[in-house]
Amino acid sequence: MPSARTHDNVPDTTLDAARCACSHEGVDSELVVWLGRLRELSAVAVGGRSVDQALELVAETARELLGFDFCGVLVPDAAGTALVITGWSGLSREYVDGVNRSSPVTLGSTAPSSQAYFGGRPVAVSDIEVERGFEPWGGVAQEQGYRSMISVPLIGADRVLGTLNGYHARIHEYSDLEVERLTLLANHAAAALTSASLVEELRGANASLLEQRDLLAKSEDIHRRLLRVSLESGGLDGVVRTLADLIGRAVRLEDPRGETLAEAGGAGSTARRHDAAQAPGHDGAHDPAHDRAHDGEIVEVPVRLGAEEVGVLRVDDPSGAGLDALDARAVDHASVVIALEVLRIRAALETEYRIQGEVLTDVLLFGVTEQASRRAAALGHDLAGLRVATVASVPGLGGALGLGAADTRRTLAALSAVSALTLPGTSTARPLVAALQGMIVALWPAPRDSDRGASGADAVGEVSEAAGPLVLRALHTAFPGEKVLVAASGAHHRPLPEAFRIARGALTLARATGRADEVITPAGLGLVGVLLQTDQPETLLEFARERLGPLMDYDRARGTDLVETLRRHLDDGLDRAATAAALRLHPNTVNQRLRRIEALTGAELRRPADVVSFASALAVWDVARSLTATLA
Repeated sequence: MPSARTHDNVPDTTLDAARCACSHEGVDSELVVWLGRLRELSAVAVGGRSVDQALELVAETARELLGFDFCGVLVPDAAGTALVITGWSGLSREYVDGVNRSSPVTLGSTAPSSQAYFGGRPVAVSDIEVERGFEPWGGVAQEQGYRSMISVPLIGADRVLGTLNGYHARIHEYSDLEVERLTLLANHAAAALTSASLVEELRGANASLLEQRDLLAKSEDIHRRLLRVSLESGGLDGVVRTLADLIGRAVRLEDPRGETLAEAGGAGSTARRHDAAQAPGHDGAHDPAHDRAHDGEIVEVPVRLGAEEVGVLRVDDPSGAGLDALDARAVDHASVVIALEVLRIRAALETEYRIQGEVLTDVLLFGVTEQASRRAAALGHDLAGLRVATVASVPGLGGALGLGAADTRRTLAALSAVSALTLPGTSTARPLVAALQGMIVALWPAPRDSDRGASGADAVGEVSEAAGPLVLRALHTAFPGEKVLVAASGAHHRPLPEAFRIARGALTLARATGRADEVITPAGLGLVGVLLQTDQPETLLEFARERLGPLMDYDRARGTDLVETLRRHLDDGLDRAATAAALRLHPNTVNQRLRRIEALTGAELRRPADVVSFASALAVWDVARSLTATLA
């Protein structure tokens, strides 16, 4: 029997062998392609590809090896509520952006991708038009032009990373071999994505470490430069200039009242903006509750010494972008150095004012001695030229250093305000200032007779008249809204202890009568002012006791207030109803007290001579007590 042949007279066995060889060649060729692609996926991390690039490679590989019309890789969004297309092949950027923006695959829905993601197994749809549950995504399918799809999970070491989706433009039944191949590819893709993610995390961590290293190095340089300025006594001006140079911006340092302490860079641009911010309708205040406040043109950084805000750094920000990390660190370092500089200045001032207080106390107790003159000269004061004394009180002012942080700061503020004053027509003649007995005491220089054509009395009078209002204005500025009382020693040239005694007495008497927010002089107190200028309080006390003694003894023995009732009655112009109202007493009680006063003293309050006698005795008594306290 002849063997079977084809129409080309070739034996069937030869044709079968040829077909088998061709088939093997095709399988080998396809296998080479697959192995090459899988090797490329495995080398994603080594090749330095990013995660996004790896996703694109996965989509391209699946489309090329398995013949899909489109491919996409879907991963969870940042919120973890939907799957979004992150890598794709055959799809347009516009389509991908539109789907991700308006029609992402909701996790937990009936979408094949969601089912594959949660089920951890492939989900295939051969014809989307007849598949139940696919209706919500039918419009998207028609828009892109696919009819069938398959979604395979990308399973990592401990979780599902996303899905690998393939799409056909026609109806397609997915065979087991196709599903197996796509699953194999998905497994390699998951491994590649995991490697790429780890490498990207390491790369990011390394970049962050390098950035932190550079930041720390630059921060150290910032700290070193600013600290060097402080150690070299560059002062606040030096710190602000260095900061402006470091960050390349204009910088202005203000105290808590808004006064400029130092500025540098930008030709005062922060000053101009700050002045504009102080225009009507803008309160100009910054929010101390925030470390940094930003108004679009200026960044404000408070400078704190412990819990106290000692100033604010105002940094130009023309772009409105704020401070970057390095500039912010430079400003923070500067604020610390400025706070230390403020502390150093305060310590130096406190030491200086303590020494001035010791000198002033020695002068008031023992007069101008050689030792006191030497110590004063070391502080820049000539005791021989001091002629006038002023004393001032502010409610709540301790008047001494070292009583506590708050009291010390308040006292230093008062001392600094008065120490900065100069008399009109002079530029260097500053007073010797100290805190003493709850007051701010200043001893002022006056020209000597040889220095000018005026008499000594004229010169002292001019200084006394000018110094009081200067001190009042300075303390009003240092303590806005608070009532300040200032007293001056008057127009006569006296030894400094006597000038202080008179000024102190005038202040005490004025304060006792409720006067405030004014300058008191002996001449302005009338008879009391004349009496203040005696240095014999015992004589005054003897005169006052002769008239008021019976009333004082009665009050002391029975705990009554006859002396104060008499004082109030005289102040009210002998109006008994007004006296009763002022003392919150019944008019009959006032009448009884007045009759008791007349009975004890033998005086009659209807006689003008007795009224003048009582008024004089009370004034002398007040002056004598003031002088006694001053000389104590």
